[in-house]
Amino acid sequence: MFVSVVLPCYNGASTLPEMLDSLVRQTFQGEWELVFVNNGSSDASVDIAMSYCDRLPVRVVDAYIGTGPRGGVAHSYTAGFGAAKGGLILTCESGDALAPDYMERIVQALETADFVAPAIDYELLNPPGLTWGKDQGQQSRTAGLPDFAGPLWLPFASFCAIGMRRTCYERVGDPSDSMGGGLDVDYCWRVQLAGMKITFVPDAVAHYRLRHTAKARFRQAEGWGRTQVSLLLRYGLRPWPRYLAYVLFYLAKSTLALALGTISGRRPFAYWTWNVGYAWGQLQSVPLLMRAHARGHKPDADILAGRPPAGPQTLIPIPDA
Repeated sequence: MFVSVVLPCYNGASTLPEMLDSLVRQTFQGEWELVFVNNGSSDASVDIAMSYCDRLPVRVVDAYIGTGPRGGVAHSYTAGFGAAKGGLILTCESGDALAPDYMERIVQALETADFVAPAIDYELLNPPGLTWGKDQGQQSRTAGLPDFAGPLWLPFASFCAIGMRRTCYERVGDPSDSMGGGLDVDYCWRVQLAGMKITFVPDAVAHYRLRHTAKARFRQAEGWGRTQVSLLLRYGLRPWPRYLAYVLFYLAKSTLALALGTISGRRPFAYWTWNVGYAWGQLQSVPLLMRAHARGHKPDADILAGRPPAGPQTLIPIPDA
């Protein structure tokens, strides 16, 4: 079956060659295309992608035309999925890399599965102090698929490396840019609510690049934490006083860990900033949760019934900085 690999990119020139080189090294022997989705890059990302045309079946798709707000990564995936020609759709991102047999194993798993997720490795592309050890960390070979997110507590996978049949995509629909950092959880839940399951493929390995500086890690975590309330709005609200109490406890715990961990010198300061940023982002979303409660907000009936979201999806403008 023809395979489409969708690679969204915004100003990824510094790391993109590593991903493209890993695609060149794939052992997969079937027919495939690389749908490179440019989301308005101002660096050399597109030129780098096109320079691989003699080694990869690259096709460039523009997710941003230069006017109006520039959407997030879900918007790029939507553009890529819409342009994909394959019966199987795989994803990857410009900051990461794939093991040589990654595509081969993912495609093999999709012979019998609707939606699959690989193991994530954090060792290859990151300094040792920022990782948890070989085969450790979220969605690693040891940990498997995470299921710690409420309110549904269903398994989910990182959307930067998944594979699905076109029939799965047609049933679930496009990713929602309105979910922000909750994209991964949201789409995986939608797959399961539509009557399919996520199959973990531990022998397929994607190498994930963490943010390396304290500022970058804090900002990423803050953004993810701030948008987690989107899951509650879509799938079912928690009582806001309880949520606020949890967030304040998590923030205090993370701040204490940052102080003690930095003093101990066991890990760099940048390592500890992620949890603090995530908690701070969650705290910023509490007023939105309070307003939703006050207005009697209801969860999305279409989503909970296993149908694609009704109506147009809100575009989240992403700042260029």
